[in-house]
Amino acid sequence: MSQFARNWLDIRCFLVVLFGAVLAGAAWPQTDEPAHRLLSFLNPAVNDTLNDTERFAVGLMGAVTIGWGLTLFYLIRAAHKYRPPLWRHITIVAVVWYAIDGAISIATGFGLNVYSNTILIAGLLVPIYTARKI
Repeated sequence: MSQFARNWLDIRCFLVVLFGAVLAGAAWPQTDEPAHRLLSFLNPAVNDTLNDTERFAVGLMGAVTIGWGLTLFYLIRAAHKYRPPLWRHITIVAVVWYAIDGAISIATGFGLNVYSNTILIAGLLVPIYTARKI
């Protein structure tokens, strides 16, 4: 895999962690504005304020997203060393996430989230595929 592709994947993982931090900020009223704006963009029917359950759910998803970004960062590093089997596993995990997250997004009225997910998964799979790792 080229150095450009490696750097691209590192940056992609960093952006996922940053996105997770935005979502995690929804857990506190003092830091919920970026997450609330994102939710309002994805679904204009979102209320003006987040209730306690929404704060918990969105904040927890932020923590999960941070974990997802960091896990992929280190898995990609390991995949450079161990090669094709690990690249295939990373691809399978990403496709499963994409399908489940997309179905939930559509079912809950946040269908626009599928577009950002498509960008995220493409940012992961295009360099893997073009380097013929899968």
